Amino acid sequence: MTVPDSPLRWRDLVVRGNRGGESLPAIMPELDPDDIVLRGRFRMEMLRSGLSLHATDAVDLRDMTTAAVAGPGLTVALFLRGEVDISLGRRRYALSAAQEPILFLLSRTEEDWFQRRAMRGNWVRKITLGLPPDWFDGAGGPADDRMAGEKGLQRLRRSHGASLMLRPTPRQVALAERLTGPATCTPLLESLYLESHALEIVADALGMLDTPAMQTLSTRDHARLRIACDYLESRDVDDDAPLRLEEVARHAGMSVSTLHRLFRAGHGMSVFEYERARRMERARTALERDGVSVMEAAYLAGYSSPANFATAFKRRFGHTPRQVRGARIALPAVAG
Repeated sequence: MTVPDSPLRWRDLVVRGNRGGESLPAIMPELDPDDIVLRGRFRMEMLRSGLSLHATDAVDLRDMTTAAVAGPGLTVALFLRGEVDISLGRRRYALSAAQEPILFLLSRTEEDWFQRRAMRGNWVRKITLGLPPDWFDGAGGPADDRMAGEKGLQRLRRSHGASLMLRPTPRQVALAERLTGPATCTPLLESLYLESHALEIVADALGMLDTPAMQTLSTRDHARLRIACDYLESRDVDDDAPLRLEEVARHAGMSVSTLHRLFRAGHGMSVFEYERARRMERARTALERDGVSVMEAAYLAGYSSPANFATAFKRRFGHTPRQVRGARIALPAVAG
């Protein structure tokens, strides 16, 4: 998939930011309103539910830092690709979706400066959803901790700058792909389309905090889970041997039943679902960056039938393999 060839001026971003409830940010270095800063899609909307939506599929055309005052609330962001360097006050968060998508939650209990440092040539595809404080009025606390998820949510929201990074589900990734893509319905229905997808992502993200296992995974469990994932990542894609759970479990120093439990707790999916998602991500990267054929991509994803691969690929990402094949970023020259 190539970057949409739509230049965006600084004044365009300001107008869209105001529409999405984001005040005019400071910027370094200072730019003329007609200076082009992005190429691609950039959407900011204030949805009727009170959520703010920021969806980007664009290349930064300048090195620059934007800064604005962010009020209290909770941010749910899903990064599909690119590098992200942000700060909230003195806290800095360096995020990368180079290898796989990431889901990032950030709590704000007070007003603070929010900064984003852009790098020329960085192609970012992501959505950011802002939840206002009144969403959580009466949603738990010392006198009302009826649900484990409310306890987890309250812990996250209690501390200014508290963050959590999770692996998004395949469904969340597919929804984010649609939100960063072009409009697929009439203007009359577009707001409902955006809101329904955004609400589902938020509900699923907060639901992850509702799992008892999310609250109880020990440091040792996290370490063993990481070893198992690293082992899966290291498997040779050309190896036709079927995945053996006993082998993965033995490598990570645990039983097969513990392996199942940790994957369900840490990733919300089975080992085989994780492996399928990983191979599908590898196929998408090969199509997008290397321009491999659909047949080669199907092989990378573990499919013998390109047709079956194409069906599964579109269900996951919202685009066909041919639509994303052979992506290239051609950066225009930028004056100054």
